[in-house]
Amino acid sequence: KEAATFPFPVWAMLALQQPPAAKAFDVYEIPVKLIINGVEPVDLKVEVPSSELPPQLQIKIAHEVLSTWKKHLKKKAAPWGVAPTFEWVATNFAKLLMLDAECVHPYEGCDENDCSMRRYAIGPPAAPALEEEEEESEEDSEDEEDAETEAMRERLAALLHEVEHHGGYGGEERKKLTPEEIEQKKREAEELGEKCRILSKKERGELNKTRKEKAGHRLAKTGQKNRKYEGEGATSKEDKKKKNKENVKKRFGLS
Repeated sequence: KEAATFPFPVWAMLALQQPPAAKAFDVYEIPVKLIINGVEPVDLKVEVPSSELPPQLQIKIAHEVLSTWKKHLKKKAAPWGVAPTFEWVATNFAKLLMLDAECVHPYEGCDENDCSMRRYAIGPPAAPALEEEEEESEEDSEDEEDAETEAMRERLAALLHEVEHHGGYGGEERKKLTPEEIEQKKREAEELGEKCRILSKKERGELNKTRKEKAGHRLAKTGQKNRKYEGEGATSKEDKKKKNKENVKKRFGLS
């Protein structure tokens, strides 16, 4: 039994080839499928079934082609507007590929004569690059944490030495410790020992590298990084490390 909408849907598909005006793009064809699901009312649909084009770009191209197709339907010379629509796609090949700026990736390439030229690859949006400011913030945090761990280890060594010799440290006169003081020093040493066993953020990162870090870093052409001011009055990373270490030592009474 025939369907109530017979003979619809009907469709026409054509892979529009890259014209000379779009030779800078690494896409050599745009397949366009014009679908008519019914005439009363007119039900039209456009698809761009291409594995080379990102889905978000396919949607934008289909929207533009559908708008143009609807305009051609009103012309008597081409009642269905199929051929004029395909011609419009071929004429606007480059324009359609640039509908989504996030999918356009320019690079320096060569033409058919091996001459340098600006070329454009079409692909999914690039992942956002990690800002240098965030990297420096993480480094400062790691440096402070490592300095604190080192200070705790120094404090632990001093406590163990004091308990072992029943004397003072840090320039104080030697004196006999009471049993209560010895027990207190031992408990403090045990607590510090547990803290010293906790890995720093940098050490945990080395043991738990992500898949991307294990695979290495991808080399790509990127813009110049933003740099902090390094002129007169600027604070270097070495100065920050030194200051952090001094602050931690003060906190643990080692300065």
